[in-house]
Amino acid sequence: MSINSQQSRRQSSHGDVNRAPPQYCSHSSNEDRIVGNLSIAQTDAVPPTDLTPPPYSSVFNRSHTRRASAHPGSDNRGASSSSVPRPDAPHIQAYHIKSGGKNWATLKVKSWTSVGSSSMPLFMDSDLIQGSLELNLETPQNINSVSVSLRGRVITSSYEGGSCTFLDHAITAWARSNGDPRLLSSTAGGSAPSSSSKIKKFDGKLSGNYSWPFSFSFPQEVAMNIQGEQQMYPIPQSLLDSNTRGNVQYELVLRVTHGILRPDSKLHVGVVYIPGITPAPFSSLRQVAYENNMIVPRPDVVPSGWHTLPPVAVKGQLLANADVELHCTLSLANPRSYTRGTVIPCHISIKSNIRQALDLLANPKAIAVRLTRCVQHVKDAGKSRPSASFIGPMLEDKLEVERAVWWFNQEADDRVAQVRQLEGEIHLEKELQPSCSFPLFKVSYTVELLPFESPAFLPAGSTVSVDKDIDISEIPLVSLPVIIATLYGAGPAPVTFTKPKPRSSRTKADSKPYKPNRSMDFPFMT
Repeated sequence: MSINSQQSRRQSSHGDVNRAPPQYCSHSSNEDRIVGNLSIAQTDAVPPTDLTPPPYSSVFNRSHTRRASAHPGSDNRGASSSSVPRPDAPHIQAYHIKSGGKNWATLKVKSWTSVGSSSMPLFMDSDLIQGSLELNLETPQNINSVSVSLRGRVITSSYEGGSCTFLDHAITAWARSNGDPRLLSSTAGGSAPSSSSKIKKFDGKLSGNYSWPFSFSFPQEVAMNIQGEQQMYPIPQSLLDSNTRGNVQYELVLRVTHGILRPDSKLHVGVVYIPGITPAPFSSLRQVAYENNMIVPRPDVVPSGWHTLPPVAVKGQLLANADVELHCTLSLANPRSYTRGTVIPCHISIKSNIRQALDLLANPKAIAVRLTRCVQHVKDAGKSRPSASFIGPMLEDKLEVERAVWWFNQEADDRVAQVRQLEGEIHLEKELQPSCSFPLFKVSYTVELLPFESPAFLPAGSTVSVDKDIDISEIPLVSLPVIIATLYGAGPAPVTFTKPKPRSSRTKADSKPYKPNRSMDFPFMT
């Protein structure tokens, strides 16, 4: 399928969010992927010493298309995929070490981003990191080795020692023990070195121009020793967020060693990494619904297509004088893994013997269902080591990221006067951090049902609280963990029928994290 046809298909699935919900039905099969645009720093720019990856909003192009997966039916980590749309050909981005205003060492990285982009290189899944290491020496220099390494760190402090390196993938392009690089290149070209050159020992002084290409896949896993057992863990995504005290950073490091009398020359280039996480395939009925631009059949029609939580009783006072009790049943579409940039389909059934309670509370404005993010990370990264069996205390930062948008189910049986059924969608930002489970750093998501939000309703227990810092309306009545993926799974893209709530109406989504932030001693993450 061509890029243009992919884009048309994507737009047809997501472009018209104002249309009224059509009839009910379901899905198909065609494993697809969603990726972001590579982005890169400006040519000839010397990277800053304080390398911090930007938020995803600055490295992602908001237009996403889909690409068939190379491994349908595999686990939740998708195969490598290319960023779309891409230029006709990659371009080379160069970073330099300078002396006296002149470039003498250069790291070049192949990039598929638009020429002139000012962001850091972005790699997804097992993308190839390709480029070259170059020297331009006007005078002879004593050099012992030239290497490039990819490093990944969890950072909890800006002070020295406030980070833990969990990934250090190094490639030595040339070492003094290899001999004269010019003789090596001529030998590789087919001409044998003379007998005199074989006898003469190389003194390590380089002069002139040299170039060493490199190419390797972005590692997807690292080995860690947890509770005395070494296991492989998928590496976390890049993360820089003001709402969490822990961050994950990756960088390419060019290193030129000179010997004991001169410090090494280093160049640090920050890069952004996004894991390829593919959601589990949709049910066949859900695929048919999306292919036909229809709403997913509700839980009472197709129970297997939904994960339905046990009913929960919501008690309180209505209009400050009447005690009421409503029974709410929340359902999320199966499987509980959803690609960012799409939606989480929801359904809620509300029952009550009091008609007035249903009229006031069983409506889109009063129902409060939210998506929350929890980031767990080591408290002091500098004291944690990937090889240690105990990684130290963990901190937890929780934040509300989105609220569900609701509308009445027009096909529900109106003759059941004591029941209201509503359809809902939780919109997932394209830049939303994906789920991640890593011993030093974890990102998880939960969908929560809260008490009704209405000036006519006071939840039970709101007037008396042991802890004044606890808001009864913020305590979930029921919750369910979900996975946020980065790629499309098998089948058509989900169809959306609503617009996300305006930023101004997301009362808590952008402002305050939960209280308190807990400190826990975990031997490992579960």
